[in-house]
Amino acid sequence: MSTFKALEIWTAQTLCDIGILLSILSFLLHIGRPYFERILSRFTLRVAADLWWLVYIIFRDGTLLVAALFGLLHLNLDLMADIKVGLPFVPLGTVALAVALVMKVFRNTEDVNRAFRLSTYWVSLGALLNILGYVLVMEAPGDEYSAAKTSFWQMMHSWRSNENPELATVTFYISFLMLSAIGVFATFKAMNLYSKAEQAKASNVQA
Repeated sequence: MSTFKALEIWTAQTLCDIGILLSILSFLLHIGRPYFERILSRFTLRVAADLWWLVYIIFRDGTLLVAALFGLLHLNLDLMADIKVGLPFVPLGTVALAVALVMKVFRNTEDVNRAFRLSTYWVSLGALLNILGYVLVMEAPGDEYSAAKTSFWQMMHSWRSNENPELATVTFYISFLMLSAIGVFATFKAMNLYSKAEQAKASNVQA
């Protein structure tokens, strides 16, 4: 293996792991909203309160966005053959994070309401799937552990993308179709909103 190829694999694996950690961080920030609201209520200056809430939103939704992007980065068969991706958990976790992102774009998830709860559920599901894929599959115990010889851990080890091209291919097809459907929905939803905004602007001009 050339040095360039080894560096490519190391970089891709590192980004995959970082994406998983960021999804967990986003999950913690979502469920930690009551803590940030308690701190927010103690600020006496409006500027400080606004800054505190802005930083919270940037980190909460920013980590979600980056985690989804890193998930999309390694969701291809070429990289999945080179690095270990926990199948089918991690790719499906990326799908769940993408659903949460779309909900945040098109629904009011800033207030504590049904949309906020649903988006938090999707973030939680994405983080859970990533944790399962990372702990049970990607970092399954090695040969130095006697438990690695049990049928359960051998099965988990076989679910790594670079060890199971058949499962990797099926997972890729399913995840790609689901993400494509999400992308098509988001595109049509955005175009519909743009059309309504244009019509409203034209009506105001005529009035």
